[in-house]
Amino acid sequence: MNIFKIFLGNTEQNQLELIQNMCGSITTEVWPEVERLELFGKYQLKSDHKRRLRERLGSYIKDVNALDLLDKLLTLDPKKRIDSDEALDHDFFWTDPLPIDLKLEKLSNSMFEYTAQSFKRNQFNRQPTKPVVNEQHYDRVY
Repeated sequence: MNIFKIFLGNTEQNQLELIQNMCGSITTEVWPEVERLELFGKYQLKSDHKRRLRERLGSYIKDVNALDLLDKLLTLDPKKRIDSDEALDHDFFWTDPLPIDLKLEKLSNSMFEYTAQSFKRNQFNRQPTKPVVNEQHYDRVY
């Protein structure tokens, strides 16, 4: 399994199947307000999938806090899912090795999809700069 393609479906139906195989069946017991969604009921969804995120990704993600954070971010019910503030306050970001300041370059243009092409054109016209090589080794990528 390629961990970066765990939810890469070919169709909407296939996408929902992949999500259910990992996160469990999408039912009103798990997500009480799901039936309010316009397309709920239009697809045939199995109701017998158990949540297997931790067991399926546990062999790829060895950090217990990272796995817990991912599990909480992929909760089906949005009311039970952690928000960005809670995610940033998760133990994953507060245990060793602590994240470092990446000193990212501030972008001068918007990176929204509708303006990304103009940003790419501007970047293409710039003179190339010599890449900075960082000799440090990090256990995590943020």
